[in-house]
Amino acid sequence: MSHLLLSDVQSTNLQLLHAILIGTERDMVETCRKFNLHAAQAERLRTLTPAGVWSLVHAVGQTSLFVPRADLVALIDSPPALAGTLAAARPPLPAPPMHVQVSR
Repeated sequence: MSHLLLSDVQSTNLQLLHAILIGTERDMVETCRKFNLHAAQAERLRTLTPAGVWSLVHAVGQTSLFVPRADLVALIDSPPALAGTLAAARPPLPAPPMHVQVSR
């Protein structure tokens, strides 16, 4: 698969997976902290071959493996000088799913 054939979501997934894999080779603990991973998740990712990473990205398709933080809007709305402190002080929990009701 070529980078030119990837969607924006697939490209983002591939780039972040690659960053995580490189990071785990350098400093497992720091990479887990940065990407909010459990050690078991990072260890499992490390077992993937490059072909395995591509296969995962292709199989997941248009689903992001890395969801926005629950406080993303608050970070955007905060003064830039404060955003880094707020991001460090709050855990990067994913946003809760939004339930949409459809009337028929």
